[in-house]
Amino acid sequence: MTAAITTFHPPMAQPGYRLFDGPLRDAPDVSAGQIGVVGMPSDWTHSSRLGTRFGPDALRRATTLLQAVRPNGVSVDPDTGMRAAPAADWLIDCGDAEITAQDVGATTESIAGMTETLTTAEAIPLALGGDHYNSFPACLGYSRGLAKRAPNARFGYIQIDGHLDFSDRLGAWGSHNHATNARRISELPNIDVSNMVWIGITGWVDGGDLALIEEQGGRVFSAGDVHKMGAAEVMRQALEHAMKDCDELYLSIDIDAMDAGYLPGTGSIVHSGITPRQYYDLLDGLSDAPLGGLDIVEVSPPLDPSERTEFLAAEMLFRILRRFRTRPVAEQ
Repeated sequence: MTAAITTFHPPMAQPGYRLFDGPLRDAPDVSAGQIGVVGMPSDWTHSSRLGTRFGPDALRRATTLLQAVRPNGVSVDPDTGMRAAPAADWLIDCGDAEITAQDVGATTESIAGMTETLTTAEAIPLALGGDHYNSFPACLGYSRGLAKRAPNARFGYIQIDGHLDFSDRLGAWGSHNHATNARRISELPNIDVSNMVWIGITGWVDGGDLALIEEQGGRVFSAGDVHKMGAAEVMRQALEHAMKDCDELYLSIDIDAMDAGYLPGTGSIVHSGITPRQYYDLLDGLSDAPLGGLDIVEVSPPLDPSERTEFLAAEMLFRILRRFRTRPVAEQ
């Protein structure tokens, strides 16, 4: 039986956790250079297993709990030896966009309005899904905001995902669903398919969608490519391709690129996907990328009572946001 879908209201009425235990403020109050968090608790544009509407709150809880056990002072990365201390005032949680059940237009504009406000102010929107369709309205708002503050700017796009999500339509769900988000993003005015890259694709894909991507100059790295080439090399090539003649990067993190043996709490699981370590190494490869906006999607807590999915996803956020949440410290 499908759970009831309710309308979610703006942030200030919402109790509970905030992402990384950050302060809760409205989107217009976020400053340039800060991360502005937008929850997208919507999963009715998913075609199969629901539950990602609970993803934003699960990510807020998991990041807060993980942060509580991190060192309060200087910490050392055992992989790199890098010393860092927590940064201040780096992130604001703007709460959730208003989700109107069965009204894709209203929901799209609600999410896009928040990410546009953040991008126009030179903040960096971080959108929490929700199913993967919601990355389109998040990126739509980012695209509009970028056009306002830099009319001639172009952005590149990297999607880490087990699936292409480049279909034009999907059955009764039409043109706006979790299988069409990348196609809708490709139609935005300040991006070209030639600057779009997919990483982690596994299993069977639609031959027509893949051919269209390749004909227009997009790049696809399979999960097998990550296994054979190594995550660092894949991301190096991906970033080079995505950023050709571009000013900023939009990143979409779909957790279902990770193998279901590690991460079962997502609606469209894959087998022979990438490992947690490979996923983290991919994200580490973006440490110097000109990140303009990003989303993380498809965390479905009801499908994983063990909670390991949401904590793996929280660690992904720790990785990609490391340069914002910490500051380097010289060795004494």
